[in-house]
Order: sequence, then C-alpha cells, then structure tokens
Amino acid sequence: MLRYIILLVINLLFVSVPLSAQTKKMRQVTEPERSKIAEWLDLTDSIPVFQGVSVMTDLVGPGWYAFGGDFFSSEVALEVNLLNRFFPVLEVGYGRTDATNEDTDLHYKTAAPYFRVGLNYNVQYKKKSPGYIFAGGRLGYTSFEYDVDGPPMTDPVWGNEVPFRFSGIKGQALWAELMIGVRAEIYKNFHMGWSFRYKVRLNVKDSPNASPWYIPGFGASDNTAFGATYDIVYRIPWK
Repeated sequence: MLRYIILLVINLLFVSVPLSAQTKKMRQVTEPERSKIAEWLDLTDSIPVFQGVSVMTDLVGPGWYAFGGDFFSSEVALEVNLLNRFFPVLEVGYGRTDATNEDTDLHYKTAAPYFRVGLNYNVQYKKKSPGYIFAGGRLGYTSFEYDVDGPPMTDPVWGNEVPFRFSGIKGQALWAELMIGVRAEIYKNFHMGWSFRYKVRLNVKDSPNASPWYIPGFGASDNTAFGATYDIVYRIPWK
C-alpha cells in the first residue's frame, strides 16, 4: 500500500504547469515515465518500503567536554529507513558553554536546545548489507540567550571606564550542514559509525551590543564550521 502512495505522490509532483495563460490543461506523468521513476527508487523491487526505525546518540559532544573542551553538547536522533536507501532524520540536542577567552578576558555563557532535520542517502544501498556509507544534509535551528562580560571599556570622550556586561541577550540561528559518514554493525541491531559535517550559517540574529560567540548545535560562531559525530545506534527490530 505504501508503495502505491509513493507512486501517487510522484505523479502529483511531476504534474506540469500550463504552457500558456490560455491553456488550463495539465499534463500528467505518462506510465513509462512513472515506471522509470519507480525503477530508480526501487519501488518495483520486492523489498518493503519501510525498513524500520533507529535511535542514536552522539558521544563526541560529551567526550570533548570531559577532556577539557569549552563546549558541551548532547543529542539524540530518530531515523527512518526507507528502502534501505533513504533515511529521514530528526536530531534534538542541547548545547552549552561557560568559557573565558584568556587573551581578551571576555566571558561568554549560554545554554539552549537545538534541532536539526534532514536526510541521509545510502550510496551502497544495492549491497543490502547492515553497514553502509552515506551522504546527507541537515537544516538546523536554535533559539537561545547568552551573557557576555569582560574588562571595562574606556570612554574615548570623557576618559572614564564603562562596564562591559550584558545579560539575557536573545539570539536565533539557522544553518545548513553537508555530511558524509560510515556505519557498521557491531552486534545484532546495534551499530556505530562516524560522520563529518561542514556547516554554513544561513541567518543569525545579532545584538547591537555583542554577537554570539557560540551557537548551540552549530559551534563557534564563524560563518562556517566543521563538526564530527561518533554515533551509537540501535535499530528497532521490524518485520
């Protein structure tokens, strides 16, 4: 049944727009075209479309902090397996930092949840093995508050010192991630694997007083950032 629903969605997505303002007729995908799309998606194969659900957690974030890092993050993810080829993913995490820059003596503090949604693509889907290499993408978002303080500043006109301390600054961030990774089965229904991510800021809400130095889920607030995860995965048995 799910196979036919996907084919129906494909048919609706490939409905063409009118060729002119006077033409109201809509051209639907022909049966040969639909068959080629279904063949590319493996919808004509005998394997079920729905292959199960996995839950996972990342060990890099807590491990980095445990060994003296400035940032702490912890996240869990829910992944759906479709045709052992497409893996829609929802990631929910929590990130925080409470750090002081030794060079500038600036102190920065924040803590907030973050969310990512995206898709993994199994490039080895034809092998139908429990482990695979994948490529994927994510869209991340967080809404957070941060505190910034540091040494007092000298007023250039009057020469007196002005305190530099701001609390409860509200911020929001939206970013995109491209990633590659590998996953291997270590025991029945248990997997582990690495992923490497390239992150790009799409939109960050700044304050006129101070820009966010660390963004939960993204990292240190440059325009781009690199990240990695080491995931422990449990695949919920499904027949």
